Order: sequence, then C-alpha cells, then structure tokens
Amino acid sequence: MLEKRTIFNTTVVNDDEFNEYKNRGFITEKGFVFEKLTYKILFVLFVVIFGVSLILFYKLRKSYIIRQRGFTLSFIGGIVTFINVFIGFLPQLMKVPCPLTVYNSNFLNVLVNLIFFCRSLRVFLYYRYNIFKVSSVKKREKFINSKKSLSNEEPSSYLSRIIKKINYILAAVIIIPALICLIGTIIIHLTLKDGTCSISSFDDAMIDLKKNKGRQLFFIVQICGGVYMVLSFIMTILLSFIKDTKTFGAKFECISTCILILISNIINIILQVNASTDYDVNTNNHRRMYLDLFEITKGGKILFMIVSIYMLFTSITLPVIRHFMAKRAKRRLADEELHTKEYFSKVLDDPSLVNELRNIAIKEFSAENVLFWENYKVLQNMNYRYYVESKKAEEMGDMRLLDQYDFEGYYQQQIKSYTTPTIQNITYDSNIPVPKEINPYYQRFYNTFIDINGSARVNISGEVSKEIRNEIPLPTVGIFDKAKDEVVDMMYESIYPILLSKHEKYINETLY
Repeated sequence: MLEKRTIFNTTVVNDDEFNEYKNRGFITEKGFVFEKLTYKILFVLFVVIFGVSLILFYKLRKSYIIRQRGFTLSFIGGIVTFINVFIGFLPQLMKVPCPLTVYNSNFLNVLVNLIFFCRSLRVFLYYRYNIFKVSSVKKREKFINSKKSLSNEEPSSYLSRIIKKINYILAAVIIIPALICLIGTIIIHLTLKDGTCSISSFDDAMIDLKKNKGRQLFFIVQICGGVYMVLSFIMTILLSFIKDTKTFGAKFECISTCILILISNIINIILQVNASTDYDVNTNNHRRMYLDLFEITKGGKILFMIVSIYMLFTSITLPVIRHFMAKRAKRRLADEELHTKEYFSKVLDDPSLVNELRNIAIKEFSAENVLFWENYKVLQNMNYRYYVESKKAEEMGDMRLLDQYDFEGYYQQQIKSYTTPTIQNITYDSNIPVPKEINPYYQRFYNTFIDINGSARVNISGEVSKEIRNEIPLPTVGIFDKAKDEVVDMMYESIYPILLSKHEKYINETLY
C-alpha cells in the first residue's frame, strides 16, 4: 500500500505499490476531499477575478497603460489563456473526454505560448525601434541638404520596415504554427484505433496521464515544448538588454514568464520520464518522490496552469490595477503645483529635463513624442531667427541680406544643442505663410513626424493629421500647433508621471 504523499521521500516503490499508483485516479477516488474542495474554490475565484479583469481591460483599452502594453495582442492572449486555464481546471472537477486534454495541450497551450512569445518579441522590437527613431532623426537632420549620400542605410534601418508590418508578422508567427499543431493533432487522432481517445468516453484524467493514454497524440506538444524552451532561453537573453522604467514592468513580466516556462518544462520532463508508464527510463526504479509530485501536479499540468495564470495576472490584471492606482494618485495630487500642466510646460522648456523625458520615452515606446517636441521648438526658433534677420535687413534697406543669412547653419546649431529660451516671450501670427527661406524645415518636419511613412510619426488624431496634410503644400507658421497640443497632452498623461516618480527632487532643484 502506498504511503502518504510527500515530496521528500526518495525511497523506491515495489511493483505492487507502482501498480496501485497507476490505477489510482483523482476524481474517481473517494479521498482527496480537501484537495477537491480547494480546486472548486480556486476555480470560482479564477473565473470571477480574471473574468472581471478581462472586461475591465477591454473597457480601459484607450488608457495609456493598456495601449502601451499592446491592447489587441494582450487582449486576445488574455482570452485564449483564460480558456486554456478554464479547460485545465475541468479534469480536477469532473471526468473529461481524452480529446479535451489533448487539444487543450496541443493547440490552446501552444497558442498561449506563441502569443506570449510574440508579446515579448514586440517589447524587444519596439524598444530597439525607439532607439532607432532617435538616431535616425538625428542622422537625417545632420545629412539632409548636405552633399553626403543617404543611400547607405543604417544597420538598424530594417526595424522601420519590420515595425510597419509588425501586426502581419506577429499574426503569421501565431497562426501558422498553431494551425500546423491543430492539423497535425487531428491527423494523428484520426489514425488511432477506435476507442483509444474517444470523445464520447469520459474518464479520470489522472489515470490517463499515468498510463500515457494516447501518448502519440502528445508528440506535438512535446516537440513544441522543446522548441519553446529554446526560444524562451533566447528571449530571456534578448530582454535582459532592455531598460524598463518600472521595476515590475513589461520587461519583468516577459523575463519572469520565460524563466517560469523553462522551469516548468524541465520539471515536467523529469516527471514524465520518472512517474508514467511506457518510458524506457527508470522503468523498474520508480522513486516515491516523483510519483507523489506527479499526482500533486496532475501529471505536470498544474505547473503550466500556474504559468498561464501568472501570464493572465501580469498581462491583464496588473495593468488594470495600475490604471486605477495612477488615476487615484492623479486625483490626490491634482492640486499640487508640480503635477499641473502649467508646471509641465516649465519642464518642457528645460533641456536637461527634456533629455530625461526622452530617455523615459524610449523605454515606454513613445520616443517620437519627445522628438516631435524638440524639433517643434527648433522650428519656432527658426521663425524667431527669420524675424530678427528680416528686421535687420529692413532697417538696413537691403532685403537681399536675408538671402545671405545661413539658415541651415543656424538650424544645425539648434539641432546639436537643443535650446528654447530665445522664443519664450515671442508672439507671432500663426496664420501667416511660412517664409520660403525656412519652408524646407517645415517640409522636413512633416516628412518625419506627420507623414504616414515618417520615421518618427506621432499618434495624433485623424482630424488634425488630415488638416496638416491639406495645408502642407502652402503651410502657415502655426500648421503644427494643434498637433503640438495633442503631443504635449500625451506626454503629460504618459511619461511625465514617470519622470515625477523618479526625479521629483531633481525637477524642483532644476526649476527653482
């Protein structure tokens, strides 16, 4: 007779004990009362907590915190993971048909892993792309109108092409392997003998797992598991080079999940080899520790359920919690001067603080907003310089002097050393046409930040974008003012709170 379960008993069981173990189920056994009750409670809690989380996540889809995580991919992943875990609970609550376990493992579990891999890949690509945005904008400003050729692309220029097609790439990475696994499972299932894994036969899943019922059907998930272990290891290394603004942000979520997947797969392989039948290793040398662990983890399935629940929490529930925490903090601090939009305007006029904002924006995948602001201020300086030089030429009675001024040299000076104080107290009529001397810089700005193919296109409203697009052939000096207001609002709502949380003392010291 088998002893009471314990994970620290390394003694070897005899043949009678092993045969008793093989035929001992979970649902069909009269015992395990507390364990069965625990699973029922956990199931209810899971459905309530994560069901509500998914609903709130969808309702808050326009929130910056949700959008920054990639709403569509995260939400689809959340739904698939929820279904995967829901089905994973069923064998602990009732008898289930063999195909339910098989297709959940071979298709849904693979789909969950593929979606998570793509979310991790998205984090890595967007981080590298935001670094590329900064370097490409600076390089374009440096070489445009110069004699140097731009035909040689930067080493990271492929990122812009990848990002434009990122949704198609991620969809292909998810759908194609998942369909291959599904079709492969169907083919293997149809070739099995009648009754081997029948949809009409409801059995105790624990006994099926111990006896490796329909073992051929699980070859696919074993292959996928091996491949995914390698991918998880590679992704962990790639993600380690990413800098995150939050201690428990997207980087922590992805790396910690990759590590959990690696550990779960390793433990599962050990359990399958040492605690189930039809394996050539340790066939007559089964240690009680492995048998007990196999039963506790339900053949390793609970390990992957834990990983899936962790994925759901970090990708769906945690962003929802952070949204409400940020909203609460904003209400609490709304009256403090440091948290007002007027004070943020002062921050935007300080080059060192704007540099800090840019570093944060890179990690938050929104570097284009800070780049837009810096280059917008340069345009205003160009307007001011034109105003000064035209006044000089007018006073001297020779407007040809205006053509002799080196506007390009002044522009490059502004780009190299970002400064703004010259225009802080200057007002201008935003409706006057842009002078021909500085019109190329407006066109350059449009091509970089507004045009659909711009290297650092900002996410402004369609209405403002259309208005700018219609006006750009004959622009006025205030053509980008509405876009600027939207970009400033985005920075105020998204990256300014992060700057405050990290450098509040430094901000006070800098501006006072």
